Amino acid sequence: MPIRLFSILRQRLFAPFVHLAGGMPAHEQAALRESERLFREMYELAPLACQSLDAAGMILDVNAAWLDLFQRGRDTVIGRFIGDFLTESSLPALGERFARFKRDNRIEGHLFDIVRGDGERRQVAVNGRVSRDAAGAFLRTHCILTDITARIEQERQLRLAASVFAHANEAILIADANANIVTASPRFTAITGYSPGEVIGRNPRILQSGRQDAAFYRAMWGEIASRGHWSGEIWNKRKDGSLYPEWLSVSAVRDDGGTITNYVAIFTDLSDRMAAEQAVRASEQRYRTMFEEAPEGIWIIGADERTIEVNQRLCDLLGYSRGEMQGRTPFDFADEENRNIFEVQKNRRETAEKRNYEISLRHRDGHNIPIHFSASNLRREDGSLLAVLAFVSDISERKAHEQERQRLHAELEQRVVERTHALLTANRELEAFSYSVSHDLRAPLRAINGFSHALEEEYDRLLDENGRHYLARVRAGSERMAELIDHMLELSQLSRREMNIDQTDLSAIAGEIAAELHAGEPARRVEWVIAPGMRARGDAVLLGVVLLNLLGNAWKYSSRRSEARIEFGTGEDSGPATGPPQGGAANGMERSERSSPPSPGRGPGRRCFFVRDNGAGFDMAHASKLFGAFQRLHSPADYPGNGIGLATVARIIHRHGGDVWAEGRPEEGATFWFSL
Repeated sequence: MPIRLFSILRQRLFAPFVHLAGGMPAHEQAALRESERLFREMYELAPLACQSLDAAGMILDVNAAWLDLFQRGRDTVIGRFIGDFLTESSLPALGERFARFKRDNRIEGHLFDIVRGDGERRQVAVNGRVSRDAAGAFLRTHCILTDITARIEQERQLRLAASVFAHANEAILIADANANIVTASPRFTAITGYSPGEVIGRNPRILQSGRQDAAFYRAMWGEIASRGHWSGEIWNKRKDGSLYPEWLSVSAVRDDGGTITNYVAIFTDLSDRMAAEQAVRASEQRYRTMFEEAPEGIWIIGADERTIEVNQRLCDLLGYSRGEMQGRTPFDFADEENRNIFEVQKNRRETAEKRNYEISLRHRDGHNIPIHFSASNLRREDGSLLAVLAFVSDISERKAHEQERQRLHAELEQRVVERTHALLTANRELEAFSYSVSHDLRAPLRAINGFSHALEEEYDRLLDENGRHYLARVRAGSERMAELIDHMLELSQLSRREMNIDQTDLSAIAGEIAAELHAGEPARRVEWVIAPGMRARGDAVLLGVVLLNLLGNAWKYSSRRSEARIEFGTGEDSGPATGPPQGGAANGMERSERSSPPSPGRGPGRRCFFVRDNGAGFDMAHASKLFGAFQRLHSPADYPGNGIGLATVARIIHRHGGDVWAEGRPEEGATFWFSL
């Protein structure tokens, strides 16, 4: 019943009849009492809480709904100040609002927090009017209190739901009973590319990717209809046509009668997660493959010394299965001596994050296997020990090789002793031979040369042209023999001469030799090209012999050129059978066979030196003979010599740990290469 009706009934009708009842006829008094009863009953039974206050805010009257709302008894509230039943937070506003109420004669929608008799707090909205007499004097207030606690909570829940809807990381889609889209959250737009305006009123099938068939969707909707819910992984399609995986959850919303009114779909884009999972799976697979296929045994040992994991290589090494090793400690696979080693290394874990040592482990069949144990600590973020990662390598073969190497070393030392003795003996014999050559062989040569000289001086007039020619040949032969003996002695001494290794200026030595050769034949026209600053570690005297022979040969074999050219330079070795070293093309000629195999540790990229001329050259078919003693590729009549010079060069270069080879073509020159 409207509050104004209560006011009129109580103020205008009911009160005057009460005062006049004594003068009214009995039937009118009875009617009046019946009317009062009816209106009082209506007031008491009204579903809304009603109250009347005087000008001071004291409670004059309340109905049953008010007492139920406040959980109070009537006798405990009539005559009390209304503020006694409000929370402390509502009291400051009560005075100001009540004064305005009395001034304006009305109050609408003002909110107050009340305290019920059971201590529960509720929020009420107050609407009311002021009753005044005919003269306008204040009589009382008449107010209706509405409990809006549930409504406020509902509004809060709705605001929360709206906030969740707007800010949820998951996309939210709401459809009607016909599965047509009613609304969609901002996250829906972010994932699919569709704005709400583009999808409202349309069926969610616009998102179908085609990866799921009709049977899939029939099963999904069947489960929603029977159970009211379905969730699972599904592939959908964005507005731009790209496909993406999502986790979808669909729920049916029913009214009180059980009829479906809406569908709510919540889904999450799984693209990033699936990509991350795939990356993790791929990484795990890579590491698992590396773990299982590692050429070394891998042992993961917990902080309690018990085995967490091993790879198949370690199982094969020790003869145990993976299951047999898991849960056991390394001590279980070692004898007493090696357990002590494990104990020592265990005690080092706190001071040494990585430990490398050799130990022996016992094979399942009982024999010990020497291994190399490389252990590293694995720690948690707080620094505590999580596990120990150990790489186990079988060093049985290495140990066997070491033993064999020791045996061979001992044998070699014995051989060295024996060889040294033999060399000493040979050197003594060689010295004796050299002495014999120097004295015994030279004696007859001196006699031949002396007598032939006497014949020439005393009997020259008695000899005809042929006789003098024969005598000259005898003398020349004896001189060549003496020269040959000198070169043989020089060659034999090269192997025994002690070397003095130091930095040697090859450019300076070559310059001096070139000057001497030119001084001997000043009339010759020769272009010398000597690269400056060429230095190498070696014996200066022996390297001088090398350059003297090589430059002397270039001078000799280019003597028939009107415009001779001799070059001494440096380049890099390009390796066997790949052409000449970088730094000179050797007239386009291919690499010949080397005088001997390259020295150990040398190969492409090493620094080399060369002497090049444009003289007589040689046939590469005979290159292998160049560095042998007494080997000549040209007639002595054309170019004098005894075939010792290049053999001397090769022996000196080899003593320096180098290599020597040559390239050439007949009448196109030759290039001699050497490394140090």
